[in-house]
Amino acid sequence: MRNVMHFLILMLLQFPLLHVSAFSQHADRDNVLVNGIFVTPQDLATTNVLQANKTDNLNNVVVNLDKNVLLIRDGFEKKYKFGSLSGYYKDGYRYRAYGTQSIFSTFGYYKVLDDAGLIIYSKRSSNNKTGGKTFYYYSTGWDAPLRKLTKANLKKDFAADAAFVEAASDALANQLFLTERNGRTLINDLYLSRGK
Repeated sequence: MRNVMHFLILMLLQFPLLHVSAFSQHADRDNVLVNGIFVTPQDLATTNVLQANKTDNLNNVVVNLDKNVLLIRDGFEKKYKFGSLSGYYKDGYRYRAYGTQSIFSTFGYYKVLDDAGLIIYSKRSSNNKTGGKTFYYYSTGWDAPLRKLTKANLKKDFAADAAFVEAASDALANQLFLTERNGRTLINDLYLSRGK
């Protein structure tokens, strides 16, 4: 029994060392990781990052369980309640705030994947049994509502463009819609090439 405990303790001690090692490799890249906030939809659309700072132990952006953004500068936290910001920026990605905070509504921060035509987002849901799943959304503008990226929603929103709906639905069914093509996601390449 003592050998088992000794083994478990050694394994637990190694985990933080592996984590630090992986983090150090990430930090050594030439890319400088930056974080900050977006106050207005225009800031979000133009990637006008306010209070931008290099990401490190004393400067970061964290979203807590209440979906409040904690902006950490020089080790001090400033809390922004959900709905007071249009989003935040962290390590190369924009996150858009969307929804109304209530018990039965979907709200939170959605990661912007592509904004070349439609704005394509992802959001990871957590689940204790399965570990969670990533869902994909789209909007037609920064002030437009987010819609789940499904064939049914595309049919409703683009009923006048059957060719786009068919091609986009095929890309969704084959899990190819996020594949890069012409410097953007396939779904946006299809969207931008319609009517040509």
